[in-house]
Formats: sequence, structure tokens, C-alpha cells
Amino acid sequence: MARSAAMAAAMLLGLGIGMSTAPAPAQTVLRVSEGGTANIDPQLASIVIDAILMYNVYDTLVYPAVDAGSTEIRPHLAESVELDASGTVYTIKLRPNVKFHSGNILGADDVVFSLNRMLALKKGFSYLFDGWIKSAEARDPLTAVITLTKPYSTFYSSLTRLSIVDSKTVMANKRPGDYGEFGDYGTGYLNENGAGTGAYRATFHKQTERTELRKFPDYFKGVPAKAPDIVRLAYHQPDPTVVTLFQRGELDLVRSFIPAETKRALLDVKGVTLAEEPGVAMFFIKLNNRKPPFDDVHCRRAFAFAVDYDNMLEVERVDAKTVGAVPARGPLLSSMAGYVPSMPVMKRDMKRAREELAQCRHKPGSVKIQITWIDIVSKEEPIALLLQQNWKELGFTSEIQRLPWPVYVQMTAKPDTAPMVGQVYTFARTTDPDAYLYNLYHSSRHGQFSAAEYFADAEVDALLDKGRATPVGPARTAIYEQVFRRVVELQPSIFGYELINHYAKRDVVSIPTMERPELNTGLMGGNHLFRLMEMKAAN
Repeated sequence: MARSAAMAAAMLLGLGIGMSTAPAPAQTVLRVSEGGTANIDPQLASIVIDAILMYNVYDTLVYPAVDAGSTEIRPHLAESVELDASGTVYTIKLRPNVKFHSGNILGADDVVFSLNRMLALKKGFSYLFDGWIKSAEARDPLTAVITLTKPYSTFYSSLTRLSIVDSKTVMANKRPGDYGEFGDYGTGYLNENGAGTGAYRATFHKQTERTELRKFPDYFKGVPAKAPDIVRLAYHQPDPTVVTLFQRGELDLVRSFIPAETKRALLDVKGVTLAEEPGVAMFFIKLNNRKPPFDDVHCRRAFAFAVDYDNMLEVERVDAKTVGAVPARGPLLSSMAGYVPSMPVMKRDMKRAREELAQCRHKPGSVKIQITWIDIVSKEEPIALLLQQNWKELGFTSEIQRLPWPVYVQMTAKPDTAPMVGQVYTFARTTDPDAYLYNLYHSSRHGQFSAAEYFADAEVDALLDKGRATPVGPARTAIYEQVFRRVVELQPSIFGYELINHYAKRDVVSIPTMERPELNTGLMGGNHLFRLMEMKAAN
């Protein structure tokens, strides 16, 4: 008997099964439903899902110090960032021994490569840096020196949008392209693969279908055991599918851009709650200032005063106590320097609407209004119907058009094809007002979907340029207050409301950056750090 037991034990060991070995713990999987077409190339990132992937697969030189319980922007991949007395030379010391997913070690040459790549591609967040960089060089393996053309007060905060890519991996996988010795600059490869240092590495990515991320065991800050081992993101799932998946326990977190009625249906599912994210986005109704009747400021004001803002807010109402928005006062988030709290909130006023219309050179009925809404944001449809109804009272008829997001972006590239009226949720690219207002209203941004108004005002341009050159402080805040008031006066857009994002989630996952207000980064996508989330059990 003893011999038989010994032989059985030996056989088990030979098979790699120790009799006293505990079973390996099951891996936790976070299942997320997002909208849109997802760019995993961080230097093409422009919308929420792009930013979510960017901050999990890649790292930036500086970032809000959420690990330390703060939202102050501090060195992240960098150990230190120093600015010289001229205000133009930044010396960046990197952390040593930070690994890319490839196993390559992060170096100053990767910082230089990433910045030059962003400037060459001229996509995504490149506008934060374009025109400001005189030179970038690797002084030694862990020291990068970036010299600006002139002082630029928002440069430090803009570094939260410069993801550092693995230059060796990108160059090893470059294809023929338009960038000389850099070929396609790795755009083909990075369209499907990650090359970052982030807490998660991409094991699969297809832009319009799904992405799978897995913990990176060599992450320089470590990934907590309770963070999800695997994150699976699915795209373009219809609202009824989302509800069904939650009911089956097959989905854990869904995008905020689902209609309020879908959120209500999800709250009826046992174990589903709402995570809250205020202060990162505003809803704008974009008026093409190059097309009649919106080429006349009085018409723009008339249309703005005719909008029923109270009813518009109801689109974001989840239940009697929960509304996913607050009224807007103008074109800036209330959390940003330059916001003017003394300005009145936007309210419907038909008397003033008719007074403005009387001064407009375009008469009622002279043109039909085209109102567009984005197909992946279904709650925009009732807003389009509300606008149609409100503006009919001014004597203007409207037609409504549903557009896919890529088509809308393509249309806004030129003023003659940009929609007459568009609906866009504009997120905080950085926590600095420059990144918000410059992107929306500086005339140099024409051709980008964020500036679909094709608004041009020499005073606003001059103030925004001045704001970029003025050190952070009261004088700079006053500049952005002037911009705020001037843009409200000229009404290039209709300022719909400030969004409070509500993400429906199952209680198997906790999200500290949304459940603890003091950890809200204020950055688009910045509160979706999967490494800080906690999974309660294997699912």
C-alpha cells in the first residue's frame, strides 16, 4: 500500500501536479462596452475611448498623482522636470529601468522620438505642442532636453497627453510611408499593437470590434493584485444588447453616452450602480459660422435664446434625484481657471430671441436648417428633435440627419461640408483652460471636428495667444475670463450643459477615481485607470 501511494505521488509530480499544490487563482476579467472607433495609437488619440487605451497601455512624463491621493500633476515616467530661467528649456530626468512591454528599457531617445512623431503626424493632441518645439534631444540615456520657441505656460500640463512609445519596436516594424527614414512612423503597426510601458499590454486590438488588455507584470509602479487581470473592451454594442449583457452578468462597465432610459433599465438589474465623473466634459451645439443663417451673430443669439435648456437637461435625467448635467454659463468647465461664475446660466427667452432675430439679415424661412446627431450617441436624437421644435417658433424649418462619427469628423474638415448644426461632447484634453478654449475657438484649429463652428475673431485669437505666453496665475486667469465673456457675446456655439458622466457598473468592480471626488483627474479618459480599479471576485 505504501509503495502504491508513493508511485501515485511520483506520477502526479511527473505530470506537474503536486499533491499539496493549491489551485491557481482564477483570473479576474473586467468587461467594458464602449462606443466609437478605438485608436490604440496614442498619437492619433482624440476621443474618450482612445484616451482610455492611451492611459492604460502607455504612460506620460507627468500625470495627476492619484497614487498619492492627489490630483496635482507631478512627474510620472519622469523623476523630475526642471524649467530654466528663460522659461523655454525643460530638462527631464527619467526614472531608471522602466520597461516597455517588449522588454526594452525606456530612454531619453524614446521621449525625443515620441515628441517628434506626434509633431510629424499632426493628429490627436499634437496641437498642444505644434509650433512650440524648437528642439528635442537626448542629453544622456536618461535625460531629455526640450527647448521651446518661446515661453509656453501650458506646456507642463500638456505633457499629460504625450504618451511615450517604444522607438526601437516602432522602427523595427515601420512600413513604407511619407516620413523619409521613418517610413510610415509605425502607424500601420501601432494601429493594431501597443508599444508602451503601461500597466496593461494589448494582446488583441481591432478598431471597430474589440480590444483585450492584460496586466503587465513588470510595470514600474506595480499593478495591485485586486486590479483586473484581463480587460475586454467591446465597441458599437447597441443599448438593448448592453442591458441584456448586464442582466446575464456578462458585462461590468458601460460608456456614459447611453440614454437615461437605458441607465434606468440597468439600475433595475441587481448589483448595478452608477459611478459619477463630473467636470470633464461639456455638451455643445456647433453652429457653422460660415453658413447662413449662422454667419450672422444676431441669428446665432436668436437661435440660442430659443432653446429650451430645461427640457434639454431632462435628456440626462436618470431618476428623480439624478441628473447627469448642470446648466452651462458659457464655453468653459466650471473647474477651470477663467470660468466666470457670475455669468447667468443659459435660459430660454423667446422675447430676446425675437429681438435678436429682428436684427438678423436672414429672415425666417429664408433657409432650411440641417441638424445632425451622432449615431453612437443616441441621446442626441431627442435633442435634435427639441431644437427642431424650438426653432420652428422662430419661423425656421429643419431637417434632421443621423451621422456616423467618422463621417461627421470627415465633414467638419472643410467649412463648406461641415454640418450647419452639429452636436458634440467636448472633453478636457488637459486641466488647463488653454487646452479647452484654444482647441474650440482659435482660428488656427479650423478643420478639426472640435472647431466645427469655423469661428474667427481676431480679439479671441490674440487673447488665446497671450494666455499661452503668460505664466500661470491671476493675470493669466483674467485673460481666460475675457475669452469666456467674448465668446459668450459672439455666440459661435450654443452652450448646452456641463456633463456629469454616469457610468453604469456592476458591483464586482470599484473605481476609486469616480467614487472619491478628490481623485477625479479632470482628464478625458484619465479616470479609467484599470490598475487602480478593484475586482471583488473572479467572474
